[in-house]
Amino acid sequence: MRSKFTFTLFLALIFTFAGNSSLVAQEQNALDIALRHLEQNRTDLQLTEADLASYRVSSFYRSKHNGLSHIYLKQQHQGIDVFNGIINVNILPDGKVLNMGNRFVSDLANTANTSSPTIKPEQAISEVIKTLVKKTPGEIVLLDQKDRQHFTFKSEDLANGEITAKLVFEVLSPQKVRLAWNVVLEEKDGQNWWNARVDAQTGTLLNHHNQVIHCDFGRPNSSCQDLTHKHSKKVEKNKQEEVAALPYKEENTFSANTYNVYPIGIESPNHGNRELVSSPSDDLASPFGWHDTDGAPGPEYTITRGNNTHAYHDIFNLNASSNDEPDGGASLDFDFPLDLSLDHPYTQIEPIVVNLFFWNNLMHDVWYQYGFDEAAGNFQVNNYGNGGLEGDPMRAEALDGSGTNNANFSAGGLDGNAGRIQMYVWTDDNLPQIDLTPDSLVVLAPNDVIGKYEMRKGNFGGDLPSHAIMAE
Repeated sequence: MRSKFTFTLFLALIFTFAGNSSLVAQEQNALDIALRHLEQNRTDLQLTEADLASYRVSSFYRSKHNGLSHIYLKQQHQGIDVFNGIINVNILPDGKVLNMGNRFVSDLANTANTSSPTIKPEQAISEVIKTLVKKTPGEIVLLDQKDRQHFTFKSEDLANGEITAKLVFEVLSPQKVRLAWNVVLEEKDGQNWWNARVDAQTGTLLNHHNQVIHCDFGRPNSSCQDLTHKHSKKVEKNKQEEVAALPYKEENTFSANTYNVYPIGIESPNHGNRELVSSPSDDLASPFGWHDTDGAPGPEYTITRGNNTHAYHDIFNLNASSNDEPDGGASLDFDFPLDLSLDHPYTQIEPIVVNLFFWNNLMHDVWYQYGFDEAAGNFQVNNYGNGGLEGDPMRAEALDGSGTNNANFSAGGLDGNAGRIQMYVWTDDNLPQIDLTPDSLVVLAPNDVIGKYEMRKGNFGGDLPSHAIMAE
């Protein structure tokens, strides 16, 4: 018995080593191709030999659906990263370079101002708190110093989780690159997750962005804060229409679970009715179903929680579950009544949370088909040995108490950090403005799809062009 166990363990170690060796070989091959391509095009890219000699591989993965290899190089100087200084090279299965993107700084060694900070990371964090959080900095406690460049802190009163401060170079212009502390801080209410660069010499805030994407209709004459979005002004409340539902597979490998939800094709209650959808999980993207976390047959949860997402209400703005998620029981039957005429969403938590759970998982499974898988940094508790960092499911908060009228989303920063989506309640004066007027899309080529198709414009995004669109 002992010999059999030892032999089995030996084989497992061999296969694990072989798998890791294969991945390392793939990455090295991709790196060799990328560096050769960069050297051949160095003059056109306006990069020096020193620019191409100082980098680190920040990410490498291969898309399963098309065989493309993707390698990302992060530019460095004196061992310090350039913020967003990235070259990404996409390589075809035959070893040819499909395309690339370049955000390396030209002649970085002679452009960067210094590699030695004069202010401490705590000072940079205080500047972010004063300028962006707009509060008086309290006690900032050091948790860990990874090296001379990278620190983690906490501030119980002002931040959720850890505050990180890391030395980077901030590019202000092609000829002006400043050493800075990159401070990442999530505010207590979860509404803002700041990624800010503070000058490591002067303590001045150089640049920042919010890792939480907001779209807010809650103020008079307000619109989405992202100015690339537009919203129609026509309101047709609760208008029903017939939409053909996409087919779902008849049965799931492990459980005949059912969800009463607005399925694919039904954008909202204004567009159609709920349907009972059986076993919707995709076998490739979610091979053990939506309620698994251990990679073995059978669900670990009978509530709206699983490998890809954890959905719950956050009525009390806790940024966490109240441990009262809808429970589908052993059969995973999530069929809860919904009466929109009551106009009391807080009395109908179960169907609302179930719908959010369904759509978060559905999006996970759909985007998986297009390459957003484990190796590419998607959101999963268990990556089932498919690469990437795990332990980062999506947190989906329904009826969130921190706002009204639309939602926000945060990807959580780097792979391995859980993302979050907060869905709000609509108030009567700010109902979504929906245009259900049919329009036509005319396809001129290729021959097998020529024709006129009924369509409806999306409520987000710019106007469609009136001229013909050519693409290959």
